[in-house]
Amino acid sequence: MWLWAAVPLLCLALPVMPAQTGLGVALGKTYPIAERDFLDVIRERLQAKQDSGELAAMQKAMVATAKQTAENPVPVPGITRATKAGTHYYDPSVTAPNDIRDADGDVVVKAGTSVNPLEYVGLSKVLLFIDATDQQQVAYAGRYYQDSKKPVKVVLVGGSYMALMRQWKRPVYFDQGGYLTGRLQITQVPALAYQDKLSDTELRIDTVVLPDAGGKP
Repeated sequence: MWLWAAVPLLCLALPVMPAQTGLGVALGKTYPIAERDFLDVIRERLQAKQDSGELAAMQKAMVATAKQTAENPVPVPGITRATKAGTHYYDPSVTAPNDIRDADGDVVVKAGTSVNPLEYVGLSKVLLFIDATDQQQVAYAGRYYQDSKKPVKVVLVGGSYMALMRQWKRPVYFDQGGYLTGRLQITQVPALAYQDKLSDTELRIDTVVLPDAGGKP
């Protein structure tokens, strides 16, 4: 009986909501969504920047930065001018850490297999590494290029390869991020990397001392 007696109290405690037609119940006055489309805002801001000339200035600055980066790449860290002549060798062999399988799942290369690319393809060119900010090294590279019996690929560790290409009118390369010098363990330049004989399975790297570099030429 006490439960039935509580029903009137519960009814008084419940909020009274006005009945509305349809499926929903209105809790208050509604308003249309006033938030603007995000893409429209972006278009207006871009248009304003374009009208003011700010967008063209930004594009010009980006082109200038890209050109500056291309003209003057970040020098390879840790590379200095050679003060002592020397020779060391680099074995380009690669060892498979895991089994390599074909599309059918068959093992084509077993883990631990070592492959030396020089056993299949020889290095026909001489890689000459120099710092183009040093004019003595640039002059040395120019002479070596002319006198070498093998084709020469000049690779910079510093300086502008584009400026040198315009000067020489032939391709010049840059060791971006020190990838080649790191693998070949080159820390001083000028340095020459080449395959002494076609039968050799290692690359020979010679460090060259130029005059007035703290050592004998």
